[in-house]
Amino acid sequence: MIGSRDVSRFRAVSLLPLLILLSLAFALYAQTFGHAWTYDDFPVIVENADVRSWAGFWENGYPGRPLRELSFLLDHALFGMNPTGWRVQQMFWHGLNAWLLFLVARRLHPGRFAAWAGALLFLVHPLNVEVVANLSHRKDSLALAFCLLAFLAFSRACGAQKKRAGWVVLAALAWGAALLAKENAVVLPVLLLVYQCCFVPARRRILPVGRGLWPVAGFAAIAWGFGWYLFEGGMARHLAGMQQLLQAKANYFGEVSWDLYYRMVLKSWTFMAGKVLWPVDLALEYTYPIPRDWFDAWVLTALFGLAVFGAGLWLTARRAPRAFFLLAWAGLFWLPVSNLWPLAYFAADRYCYAPLAGLCLLAALALGRLPLPLRVVLVVPVVLLLAQLSWRQIPVWRSPQTLWTQAHRVSATSAFALNNLGNVHLLKGELLKARDYYTEALAVNPLNTTALYNLGLIYERVGMKEQALKHYRLFLKLDDPKFRAQAEALRARLQGESGADF
Repeated sequence: MIGSRDVSRFRAVSLLPLLILLSLAFALYAQTFGHAWTYDDFPVIVENADVRSWAGFWENGYPGRPLRELSFLLDHALFGMNPTGWRVQQMFWHGLNAWLLFLVARRLHPGRFAAWAGALLFLVHPLNVEVVANLSHRKDSLALAFCLLAFLAFSRACGAQKKRAGWVVLAALAWGAALLAKENAVVLPVLLLVYQCCFVPARRRILPVGRGLWPVAGFAAIAWGFGWYLFEGGMARHLAGMQQLLQAKANYFGEVSWDLYYRMVLKSWTFMAGKVLWPVDLALEYTYPIPRDWFDAWVLTALFGLAVFGAGLWLTARRAPRAFFLLAWAGLFWLPVSNLWPLAYFAADRYCYAPLAGLCLLAALALGRLPLPLRVVLVVPVVLLLAQLSWRQIPVWRSPQTLWTQAHRVSATSAFALNNLGNVHLLKGELLKARDYYTEALAVNPLNTTALYNLGLIYERVGMKEQALKHYRLFLKLDDPKFRAQAEALRARLQGESGADF
């Protein structure tokens, strides 16, 4: 039976940190209350009927991430389409994640200082600004929150004497919710298995760990994967994804090879590791050249980092289980966003949200081994510096213009940023400025379908019909699947006006 003293202790140990971390999250991100819709907010929220009513939600016109849409339904019911009120949930989930990370640290017993340091480092790190400042990226904070809840429930189940099954069910439900927020939660069972092997006595373990089970399961999964890749179209999808990513984010239009693509992937790992350690010049979009060969400094640094990471796992596996677990955390949550399978970006701040939670706890664990005065001298200035950098980064997300201006400043050769700056000026009616940005975007990436279409639109508005038709024809010729409906509407309109075949 739980007594009043136990309740008071729980409140002091757990609820007070929750209030402090939530307050700090709201204080740090308060300036986002004045921000407009930006970036993916438009397709994910503004133009998405799924988030405006239950009927729209069940119709599922914009598939994927249903937990995020459920949270948006609440925002819409309370605040309509005014983004100001939607920020409350955004800050809440980030502050909650810092608190849950604090509880995870307490479960790992690294000491109270390390728990506070890890939670604060995560709360204020500038790489997390993208997830908090952009409403459409709530998927990342939701997924991490339910992964942390699943971990806490699972660890509680491992130590429980009674109601063990209830904690296991709660962990499974939380994991399911995390999967409904973002697919990277798929790695959580492996992380729970690592936790079990590191901290749970054999008689208290929940997940099966028979010596023959996991090798057989692993072999079966690998065999299925190879079969799908070789005989079910996996290789074609892989090559197409590599080509699209290299074209869109590296401005590369030559022949694609695994060698070239994975050199770029390794460079991206080094690039993002640098942003973790020194988070300045952050932007939505990063564009940089492909490494010339395997002796490129970026590639060699990534290979060296992989060797250090592997050595760290090897050395800590038996000697330092907490460090091993946190290294595994960072590695497992990085895996789904590592671009081993092509994603939308080679590098993105939001990719680091879940891995950074483990890295912050790992850094705090290392600092916790130092004498207390030295810990304070190191941690306090770092937390304050990171908070200041985040405070300066948050206004980047104020509006589409500030967002894409920063992206262009950081990556001058980003066709994506140039095209979106063109969109900003087009919506403001500044046709000449928009034309200049679209033209520059096409000079960088001749396959930029939106720039071609919008240039055609501009030339049509100013009466330059031949130039408009030239760009419309190029747009139709590319036959981009993402704009197929738009292309069909344009083709029908042009044929109706001129009678010519397009």
